[in-house]
Amino acid sequence: MLKTLDVLIGVTTVLLLFSMAVTVITQAITNIGSRRGRHLRSGLADLLLQLGIPTQEYAQKIADGLLRHPLIAEGKRKLGTVIHREEFTKLLLDFASGTGAQKLEVDAHDALKKALEEGGITDPDQALKNIRAISLQLEASNPELSNHLRDGLAILHEAPSDFVARVNSWFDQTIDRVSQRFTTYTHWITIGVSILVVLAVQLDMIAIADRLWIDDQFRNTIVSEATKQFSEKTQSPQNAANANLDPKPFYNLLNSTALITVPGDNPRGWLQRLKDWRKAPGMILSVLLISLGAPFWYNVLKDLLKLRSSLSQKDDLQRNQRQAASGGSDTRSSALAGDGPRPTWLSGERGDLTAVG
Repeated sequence: MLKTLDVLIGVTTVLLLFSMAVTVITQAITNIGSRRGRHLRSGLADLLLQLGIPTQEYAQKIADGLLRHPLIAEGKRKLGTVIHREEFTKLLLDFASGTGAQKLEVDAHDALKKALEEGGITDPDQALKNIRAISLQLEASNPELSNHLRDGLAILHEAPSDFVARVNSWFDQTIDRVSQRFTTYTHWITIGVSILVVLAVQLDMIAIADRLWIDDQFRNTIVSEATKQFSEKTQSPQNAANANLDPKPFYNLLNSTALITVPGDNPRGWLQRLKDWRKAPGMILSVLLISLGAPFWYNVLKDLLKLRSSLSQKDDLQRNQRQAASGGSDTRSSALAGDGPRPTWLSGERGDLTAVG
């Protein structure tokens, strides 16, 4: 039982190591390309079209202005990745009023102002001032209310219109769809990066599982190192939340046992091994498993290590009980065999009952 569990721990540890690498690369790709911000901009543009903006071009300009606003943008003019419903409504009023620090292009501004007028807000500047005033009053009278709740109540009180009603009806659903599209996009990026990583090191999980099963030293090394790192990094609560394995000793072990191959070490040998069709099933399996993500394998490994600790303690307890029972049996056998004084009832007319031979 423990051997099977140790093999599972070893396989999960290897998958976690390469999943961590894939996660880091995927995050770098999405951050460099501002993919989250672009997905959000596209979703807001679709929402603006439903709010009365006449063309996709104007909707894109307004959405871009929203996410590049100093209060929303990430860093220096980088597209923001989070915007709340109340912020969205107030910034639209601010853009339409033309009095804010950031302004839209003339054609986009006119299209937004017209959409607000058709939605029942004829004076966005005055509406925005009234919203701020009511929000301030609510903060003074009800300080326990959260900021977004105060802003929401102020908008409903001072800008009751069809435009605000449509924003409140469609905003949350739009953001949910944006999140779903971004998750799907990220998953495809993860699969692509997983393929590249597996090909780069020729990771064959079937071969690794076989090696873990037959090589006790290899298996014990991986399990002991994983157990050691988890115990060290989860002793305090602040480390438990961000506990990650140090990949270097595991990579060195896999490389030294020829279970992974780095192209830079021997390009010709790496290419020859890549042509070995017998590695294909294991590499395909590696891609599918690694694409599940590092958080998934981290939780699996954590549960397996807890289970192993529990089974190991139970196994030690049962072994001690067997040894204690065996020791008692030996003592009784010795007494019967004559190691101690012979009881008087063993001798009689039939002779010595403990005699041998």
